[in-house]
Amino acid sequence: MSAVSGTVVVTGASSGIGRALARAWARRGSTLVLSGRDQVSLARVAREVEGDGGKAVVIAADVTREEDRKRLIEGALARTGRLDVLVNNAGRGYYGSAAGIDLGELEALFALNVFAPLRLVQLGLDALTRSGGTIVMLSSVAGVVAAPRMGAYAASKFALEALSMALRAELVGAGVRVVVVRPGPVATRFRENSISREGRAGVRPPGARVQTAEEVAAQTVRAVDARRAVVETTAFARAASATARMAPGAMRWISAVMAARARS
Repeated sequence: MSAVSGTVVVTGASSGIGRALARAWARRGSTLVLSGRDQVSLARVAREVEGDGGKAVVIAADVTREEDRKRLIEGALARTGRLDVLVNNAGRGYYGSAAGIDLGELEALFALNVFAPLRLVQLGLDALTRSGGTIVMLSSVAGVVAAPRMGAYAASKFALEALSMALRAELVGAGVRVVVVRPGPVATRFRENSISREGRAGVRPPGARVQTAEEVAAQTVRAVDARRAVVETTAFARAASATARMAPGAMRWISAVMAARARS
């Protein structure tokens, strides 16, 4: 996709990282298809997008509903004629011990964090193939490291990582790229909007710098430009990912310390 053209679909675009991503692409002259459940907030972001130099199309949708997913992709194509970047950003957190996970809540979490991104890719794949486009999966450092009280959320992001890995290999011949973004803590309302069992959120790892949504968005746009496969957005995320792969014993010790802190 040209830096100053193309259609970018962003789910979860009404706030946080989704809003920042929309505005970052708008500054490059892109057409943004903004999706989320809050139509009032989407209208505000649409005005910001147009003020930043982009074009905005608002399609309010609950991406856990099949009819809304179809309406989003079909609407994007009907309104803009193409699909260059599909950003699967919509998601939710879950804080609670693995022993206390509610299975109904876990199903709902997977419906949003895993099933919706996969299904949107399936629905948009023909258009992405025609444009030689890019799929962006907003994962997390929790996609490679399962911290205490984040087992449910990490499970959903591990699943998203596995699907992304398979898709990346399968789509090489189609010319469609898959970019996985792994932020650490970000200054959004993620914690407030998360499911929290037992009345408290998880323990933030020591040394984890909190990024702004705008920092994550800028790194994501650059990663799409550079055709990168994975972007870990902080030194903490890179260190945690590397430790989990190369020093699993150390990671188990760190996790045990974090679990003890969560109990105190």
